[in-house]
Amino acid sequence: MTGAGDDTDGDEREAGGRGGLDDDRSEAETEWDTEHATRDGERDERRRITVDLADSNADTDADPASSPPPSTPDPDDPDPDGEPDPGPNAVRNWALLLLGLAVVSFVTAAVTVSTGDDVLPVIGATVVGVTFAAIAVVSVQRAPWLLEGLDAAWIEHRRYVWFSTGLFAFGIVLGFLLLLAGVNLFELVLELLEEELFPELEDEEFELTASFFIVNNSQPFLLSIVGALSVGVLTAAIMLFNGIIVGNVVGALVGETGLDYVIVGLVPHGVFELAALFIAAGVGFRLLYRFAERIIGYRDAFLTKPYLLRTTALVVFAWLMLVLAAFVEAYITPELLEMLFAERLEGLEDEAQTP
Repeated sequence: MTGAGDDTDGDEREAGGRGGLDDDRSEAETEWDTEHATRDGERDERRRITVDLADSNADTDADPASSPPPSTPDPDDPDPDGEPDPGPNAVRNWALLLLGLAVVSFVTAAVTVSTGDDVLPVIGATVVGVTFAAIAVVSVQRAPWLLEGLDAAWIEHRRYVWFSTGLFAFGIVLGFLLLLAGVNLFELVLELLEEELFPELEDEEFELTASFFIVNNSQPFLLSIVGALSVGVLTAAIMLFNGIIVGNVVGALVGETGLDYVIVGLVPHGVFELAALFIAAGVGFRLLYRFAERIIGYRDAFLTKPYLLRTTALVVFAWLMLVLAAFVEAYITPELLEMLFAERLEGLEDEAQTP
């Protein structure tokens, strides 16, 4: 009797033990399924494209579980959903740059006064200079956050600007190689300018004014930014095409007029114009990159209010440089060429008229 009772108790204990293991296993499987379902839901949520126009990411910071997974730090974008930190001398450096651009604008206005009778270009160049100076002074005294935002935007976009510069340089090499192969685009460009693209140039009284350059240079400027919608193809094509034209045409002009003539004819306004175009292309490529980050779930929001504000400030700054380049190209470059190369130009005209 005692032995039978012991066997019965042992069976009950064994059954109870098995039941406990089964219950524990069932609970573990349930927790595992719940955890993976949660992770799948969070992963799908991260992949959803959003535009977050909140002032900050305080909600994300307050809930660590909603933060994106850790990744390799990026010096230009250390926190995908954070804000790049401006440099320690951001306000001073940007204020000096803006004041320098203001000085160039005022010098352009002074030269225009002495060389022309039209007062509108003088007013325009002066307005550009006052704008640069006002931004610098007001920002230093009352709104340093504006210059800090410009610096943060530059930090975020600079490697994309350098990438755009590299595409342009590669285009220059291709254009020069085309010239060596016997393809001279200089005459083709002149025909397009005079007949198809800008028929107004056929008018003998037509002058290349600042407004003409502003309108025509603003087109590739804006297209370089909007080119992000073409997965960057249009932006890259604009950089390469402009580089090819510059490389080919400059190579042809150097053989006819000399390297010094080409440098004087391009550098004074080209410094500002190309810098503006490279910044615009950099913004386009950065938009594409942020979109790719959002698609793969590396970024919580495609666009944020701080990003839009600082990027808009950078785009406005670049466009103002494009406007300044237009005034320099229309009223400074021709005077420099006439002053330094008048005899050479007369000799070229005589050669062209000689049968």
